[in-house]
Amino acid sequence: MSVVVILAIAALLIALGVLALLALVLAGIRDEERHMSLTSAPRTRIGAITRHLTGVGVRTPGAGPRTGQDPDSPEAT
Repeated sequence: MSVVVILAIAALLIALGVLALLALVLAGIRDEERHMSLTSAPRTRIGAITRHLTGVGVRTPGAGPRTGQDPDSPEAT
C-alpha cells in the first residue's frame, strides 16, 4: 500500500511541475505577443526561457531560409 501512495505522490509532483512549466511558457508567449517584441532580444528572463523552450530566436528582416543565415548566429549581425 505504501508503494502505491509514494507513486501517487510522485506522479502528482511531476504533474504539478509540468503544469507550472506550461503556465510559464503561456505567460511568456502572451507577454511577447502583447509587446510585439520578436524582432528584438527578449526583455525578460521569462521571455528568454519561453523562446528557448519553443525554439524561437530573434527574427531579423535580412535573414531567412533563402539567405542561408541563422538569425541566432553571431555572424548574422
